[in-house]
Amino acid sequence: MENIVDLESSNLTQTLLGDKKISKAGCIFGLLRAHGTSIFTNSNFRKKNNNDENPESRILRNATSDKLSVVKSLQSNLNGLVIEEAKERLQKYGQNVLSCKRASPWYSLLWNAFWHPFNVILLVLGAISAATGDKGTLFVMCLMVALSVGVRFYQELKSSRAATRLADLVKYRATVIRREFDYEKIVEMEIPQEDVVPGDVVVLRSGDLFPGDIRLLTSTNLYVSQSALTGESIPVEKTADVIEDISTPVFDMRNVGFMGTSVESGEGLGVVFSTGDNTYISTIAGMLGNRNPTNAFQKGVRQVSYMLILFMLAMVPIVIVISGFTTHNWGGSFLFGISVAVGLTPEMLPMIVNANLARGALAMAHKKCIVKRLDAIQNMGAMDILCTDKTGTLTVDHVAMAQHMDSRCLSKDRVLKYAYLNSYFQKGLKNPIDSAVLTFGDTIADKGNVDTSNYRCIAELPFDFTRRRLSVILKEVDDGGDIYKMQHERNLETMCTLSNERHVLVTKGALEEMLTICSRVQETNTIVAMTKEYREKLLFIGEELNTDGLRVVAVATKLLECTCSDLPASTESSEFLEGFITFQDPPKESAKGAINALSQKGISVKVLTGDTLAIAIKICKDVGIVVDHVTTGPRLALLDAAQFVEEIKKATVMAKLTPTQKMQVVEALKSANHTVGFIGDGINDSLALKAADVGISVDSATSVAKDAAQIILLEKDLDVLVAGVIRGRITHGNTIKYIKMAASSNFGNVFSILVASAWLPFDPMKPIQILTQNLLYDFSQASIPWDRMDSDYLEIPHQWSATGIVSFMIFMGPISSVFDIATFLLLWFGYGVCTPEQQALFQTCWFLEGLLTQTLVIHMLRTRRIPFLEETASWPVLLTTATIVGIGLAIPFTLLGATEMMAKPPISYFGFLAVIVLSYCCLAQLVKGAYIKIFGKWL
Repeated sequence: MENIVDLESSNLTQTLLGDKKISKAGCIFGLLRAHGTSIFTNSNFRKKNNNDENPESRILRNATSDKLSVVKSLQSNLNGLVIEEAKERLQKYGQNVLSCKRASPWYSLLWNAFWHPFNVILLVLGAISAATGDKGTLFVMCLMVALSVGVRFYQELKSSRAATRLADLVKYRATVIRREFDYEKIVEMEIPQEDVVPGDVVVLRSGDLFPGDIRLLTSTNLYVSQSALTGESIPVEKTADVIEDISTPVFDMRNVGFMGTSVESGEGLGVVFSTGDNTYISTIAGMLGNRNPTNAFQKGVRQVSYMLILFMLAMVPIVIVISGFTTHNWGGSFLFGISVAVGLTPEMLPMIVNANLARGALAMAHKKCIVKRLDAIQNMGAMDILCTDKTGTLTVDHVAMAQHMDSRCLSKDRVLKYAYLNSYFQKGLKNPIDSAVLTFGDTIADKGNVDTSNYRCIAELPFDFTRRRLSVILKEVDDGGDIYKMQHERNLETMCTLSNERHVLVTKGALEEMLTICSRVQETNTIVAMTKEYREKLLFIGEELNTDGLRVVAVATKLLECTCSDLPASTESSEFLEGFITFQDPPKESAKGAINALSQKGISVKVLTGDTLAIAIKICKDVGIVVDHVTTGPRLALLDAAQFVEEIKKATVMAKLTPTQKMQVVEALKSANHTVGFIGDGINDSLALKAADVGISVDSATSVAKDAAQIILLEKDLDVLVAGVIRGRITHGNTIKYIKMAASSNFGNVFSILVASAWLPFDPMKPIQILTQNLLYDFSQASIPWDRMDSDYLEIPHQWSATGIVSFMIFMGPISSVFDIATFLLLWFGYGVCTPEQQALFQTCWFLEGLLTQTLVIHMLRTRRIPFLEETASWPVLLTTATIVGIGLAIPFTLLGATEMMAKPPISYFGFLAVIVLSYCCLAQLVKGAYIKIFGKWL
């Protein structure tokens, strides 16, 4: 890399962004300014005709061109676009958003609300009815479809708008370089990613997402995760100083970064040549958006839906045949069969499920949770294992530096000095360790020992999660450190000139990894070799400090023989161990209570961390996590697949894990039939977040982590997570309520209709009456998303079980048939309704009995307790059921009743009806108790 030392004194660093100086990244793009002697005219920029050039061809063209040619072809500038020109380009090309990520237009939501198998079935049945002359049935069916679609459309539109508002809180940003009107004043600014335009020069650092397809202009140890496109978890190295061959595969191109990929480590600078739907990811974005595997909840709803449809298709022909032979009116029997088909069709299922999830998302928003994927709500309720990182979740996430000592554990300012210089000059993502070092160095009394004015940063080897250390090369002028010179002169055969300036490699990182690159250490006043025994001694000191809850970072230095602008990893060798710096991050006061609450909700907490085992154990004990078994990343790496699963099932704390191992732990737990949540906020958590059933991040997380998560907490607090778990279980429970009610009710109705069709010389109910009853019953269930759940239901996670729904249907469904048949007997023998001329009274009475029992049974089935005495439904459920009962009782006495050929029931029948309904509720409660004893659960 070209020498950029003098850029510190250039006018570039005096450029202001608001009242804030440009960052040290200025030294990167200052290099480009030195080369960008010609200013390309932006005012005549016109979009090239790329309609005939697909994204892959565009990538190939830019990858096989030198970087200056690419900048020129975009009519941009190495110092960035003029601000006004960028605004014009944004107007011309639109926002940098993929079509699949834009909010769906209203007509798309309307079509999605309509296109459901149940709605199609209803319209087909209505068309058949109209063809046979029954236009009233067609009207009612169209009304039911319109209401179902309308409610679902309203809910999805409301949810979409709410999600859009919530998404505004989670903005991905990009750092770009732009010029002001004078063409010379350069500013580095953060802008929303959607405002990035072709020609923008972008600064790339650890944790950043590529905001478009980018041709690299500079790179320093730049490693990029392309897992979003390739599925490969291993980062690939990118470099600007190559020109690719035309035969190079797209994902092997080293000088190009793709939209949606992320910087793992290092830094660079690039020019955007494609945005939005012109990027490579746009060609597969739709496919990527659908790549998320179908979860158990989705499979369960689908299975139940098609089970009920198949049940309807199997039973309706039987009803038509029996009714036809009994009444000898095959046309009427056909219409009756169609009406039965409508009654068996749970046309409100899509709306109920969607309303539950949408309401859950909005309720969780009030609990400071942003739901990016609605399905994640149910998974959060079903979660039985939560894997979490340590820092910021269990601890306060405010790391404070505690000590600076040499290898003998004596306080030493030299250790602080070089730790401070390393943190100050590193240009990557500043982590809490760096911030703590800088804060400590700025506040101590003898801060004169940490004077940065005598140093210039020449090169850097950024931190990564494999080496677990960071190095910088500093040009040192007028150090005055005679002891330092003497120590190194005794151990170096060749020295660089020390009279005026020299180059120093300063490295800091995790103790274990640092000791592998150190060859010398100070013992009293003597420099000694780093023997195996001495290394073990230092590791023991580190373990003792870890046991006290302190994190240990080692600091080492090395004089270099020559000036280096590039820093290969091999440079980190034969270093001199200066000493240790220690840090503490105390546990959150609220963590212990939240861990206890999660445990009471049936959720096991496992700690997955890249930190040392001793610190993790100490923190876990402080917050109340019972540590029965522990393991480490190196140990897991030695196990085969079966041993791996058994080990992580037993372990409470897993330390020294790599990002890939975190992902493997999550996947192994899922394979053991657990619903796994993962909460994390770092780059090293992104793979595990993506793999988890519920990936949970926080608003302050890196862009990569937020992009991988399905739920984002606006506060990094486990108390917020507990509230989200409760809401997830309420959402799951209310959905199961509707499904089990619909399944059992439909199952019972089939038996009743079969008995009535085989017995009666007329249809037990007219098609229009069945449709009206079904419509009213659907509306009585529409308030279920606003219902509450039993407190004991919320105490444990619930997995989806299609077999449980079938057993519930078979066990509870026939109860309604018992009282339907009792009503038939009462009308036949008690009131003498046994001829076709009296069918209107029979049909009206059964209409009332069926509607009241189906509506009131909602209160019986919604809880395992005794309704109204031990548990009362929410007021929306009470209001809708009471309203529907009132409307149903009034219909026979209204014009609607006359239109549907109903008769006014005798007053005495209402007394019998009350007894039947009360008896039904009592029997349902008794059978409920038996069901719970047999199966051990209710919903």
